[in-house]
Amino acid sequence: MRGFAMTWMDSALLSNGPIYLRIVNSIERSVNTGELVPGHRLPSQRALAKQLGIDLTTVTRAFDEARRRGLIEARGPQGSFIAPPKAAFGQPVDLSMNVPPVPDATALNDALRRGAAAVLARSNAPNLMTYHLAGGSPTDRHAAISWLQPMLGDVADAGLVLAEGAQSALASILISQTQEGEVILCDHLVYPGLLQAARSLGRRLLPVAGDADGMCPDALERASRQSGARVVYFNPTCNNPTGLTIPLQRRVELARVLQQLDLLAIEDDPYWHHDVHAPTPIAALAPAQVYYVSTLSKAISPGLRTAFVRCPSVRHAEGLALALRSICLMGHPLVMAMVSQLLLDGSATALLGQVLEEARERSALAAHLLVPALNVQAAGLHAWCTVPEPWTDAGFVRAAQLQGLAISPSSSFRPDGAQRSRGFRLSLGQASNRRQLHSALRRINQLVNAADSTSDADAVWERRQPRS
Repeated sequence: MRGFAMTWMDSALLSNGPIYLRIVNSIERSVNTGELVPGHRLPSQRALAKQLGIDLTTVTRAFDEARRRGLIEARGPQGSFIAPPKAAFGQPVDLSMNVPPVPDATALNDALRRGAAAVLARSNAPNLMTYHLAGGSPTDRHAAISWLQPMLGDVADAGLVLAEGAQSALASILISQTQEGEVILCDHLVYPGLLQAARSLGRRLLPVAGDADGMCPDALERASRQSGARVVYFNPTCNNPTGLTIPLQRRVELARVLQQLDLLAIEDDPYWHHDVHAPTPIAALAPAQVYYVSTLSKAISPGLRTAFVRCPSVRHAEGLALALRSICLMGHPLVMAMVSQLLLDGSATALLGQVLEEARERSALAAHLLVPALNVQAAGLHAWCTVPEPWTDAGFVRAAQLQGLAISPSSSFRPDGAQRSRGFRLSLGQASNRRQLHSALRRINQLVNAADSTSDADAVWERRQPRS
């Protein structure tokens, strides 16, 4: 038994993050891959602590968390064993909303409690309950600089604007820099929030041709000249929905086009931290042309709804702050103060590390479990899948709904006039734990396998219809 168990124990020591979570994650990963199976007896807590050279209380905490997740069960003096799956096959799972997995509950509670206490101890409480100027306080911008430094290097305070989420920032940039009816250049599949903002504001999205490396520079130049468009939208890292990260050389070429044509770009980059090899942002290559948008909502939690925008100039920052006031008078001072505290005391970095570790585990799970026919690209918080023949994406989504799964078809990301795409997005962070995600991904595979066993996808769909 020792030789069999050493594999998952060695894996725990090689990963990152708190040691107790490394142990839990290693157990869960090994259960999902079949290395550890239900009924397998684990070493005693004391033996495992000795084997790993760590404190017994750390192992106890790991086993407690593993039991909470339903991974192991205690059988009194017999010890701890890998538990059988408890998730019901038909349990509804939302794979349509892109949210980060929740950090460790204890660590999150501790960080929020310490942060709130520090904010109230150092701030004037009545001041947190009154109106503030849009764009963030000097302290907020100082904290924002620390967040943006890994991506952009040194950032000038005067060019920074804080917003209540990236969606507010995107809409406000469109308001400040475009007119009703004006064209915005973009990819053939884009973030749904951009679609909603453009349609609500009467702006028109014009898709630009791309290839395996992203938007083509010559196509961007041609589209700009022909349409007269002055603004282009990029989502260059772990793209939502395709998972594509634009490589550095292509970013350099796109930056050159921006400079040559004097185009403004919106670089929406919420998943930069999720790519361990994320290239230099376009904003760092052409800083006078690009609004760089980063948000905590996709990096840590939607509850810390704050976005940081590095603007091309002070004039652009002033225009953005004015536009923000027209749609959202101000961000909530208490939330912004909490965010700044978490950034400055290091808690945000620790929480980010936990989210990234879990997100990468879930991406690896999707890449490992989903059948090759789906041509999976798993990155960031989601996986992009190609709809296999003979399915249509609409038919596949309807069939998934009958299996208790909410997924997002390609039509949710397609601007008017864009070429049709046979695909769907699976959001990996909303599932309460990896076992629930594991079950959901297995159901996706079953739909594909059911279609493989028949030449008529409509017949598969019909077989799943409830009978009256």
